[in-house]
Amino acid sequence: MKYQIKEIKEFMTNWAKDEYQLSWDNSGSQIEFNEKTDSVVVGMDLTDELVDLAIKNGSKLIVTHHPMFFSGVKNIIENTYSGDNIIKLIENRISVFSYHTSMDIADDGVNDSLFEKLMLKNKEVLIYEEEKPMGLVGELKISHDLKGLLDGLRDILDLENIRVYGKEREINKVALMGGAGADFLREAIKIGADAYITGDVKYHDGQSAYENEIILVDIGHFHSEKFIIPKIEKNLKDKFEDLEVHTLMKSSYELDF
Repeated sequence: MKYQIKEIKEFMTNWAKDEYQLSWDNSGSQIEFNEKTDSVVVGMDLTDELVDLAIKNGSKLIVTHHPMFFSGVKNIIENTYSGDNIIKLIENRISVFSYHTSMDIADDGVNDSLFEKLMLKNKEVLIYEEEKPMGLVGELKISHDLKGLLDGLRDILDLENIRVYGKEREINKVALMGGAGADFLREAIKIGADAYITGDVKYHDGQSAYENEIILVDIGHFHSEKFIIPKIEKNLKDKFEDLEVHTLMKSSYELDF
């Protein structure tokens, strides 16, 4: 069965509402055609891999977390990376919807998914940005030392390398934010978190964590958000019974050596 693109858009927008996104963001329609589709491709970023996967499967819709366009496009030039992606999307009449900060904030969204995977309890909001809830705080079901926390994260995230800053301590209260959340380290310190889990941590963020005796854990931008991909897949399948959903559950930018 084929579904109207606008039906799927309505469902996604009712979940990750337009009004949730922050003022600088560009969630929602990136490219939109009046088409029907029996399959959707879901991934973190609009990459050539995602476009080719959609073409291969005859999908007329791609759903990403990070927006394809953050600012105005000044040109579309063949034989350039972004130009070729845009041209292929238009030639194949493939729509692209992106749900960024709107999905960070949404119930059952990015931060909720990470909170759930870490099996935390007693959920609270970390900070309100533009009067919108950003990041979460919770407690481990059983307190851990640093090694216990990191072993658990490696298992949950299927990730070998984790960057850690601070001083060893017992950990119970944990703050988290998917994506690049180091700017909110001060908030994690204020609410008395023992550890703060996020991505894209800089050297001097680590220094601040050390000085304030909080464990700062950098699990990487992609890995802090990746659980939203299977969540989108599940919710789409639950809503649209015959819809095929193809996912790219990896970072397109990281090489394994």
